Amino acid sequence: MPENGHQILWTEACKAGFNSKEHKELTSSFDFAGPLTESVLMGNLAIRSYTVRTPKADGKGFSYPGRKQLTWDGKNMKITNFDEANQFVKREYREGWSLNA
Repeated sequence: MPENGHQILWTEACKAGFNSKEHKELTSSFDFAGPLTESVLMGNLAIRSYTVRTPKADGKGFSYPGRKQLTWDGKNMKITNFDEANQFVKREYREGWSLNA
């Protein structure tokens, strides 16, 4: 069914279920795309964390505590060794606004 496009194939695979024939035939399966996307987003977290700065105690300049290898806990969706980086993972919505999941 290539004439139907990947959207139809993806929908049919969702209906058929995980590890179904339709799922295994996808060229853009979540098995591959999910972890790939997570690693790209982790790169964005690393870039943003690299610029986090705090004033030095002596008042002369800044230190950059985010300039290190970050440890990602995918199950809990957070950085475990640099709390300040977690501000970039989820958004705080203004009062009166929310994202219903």
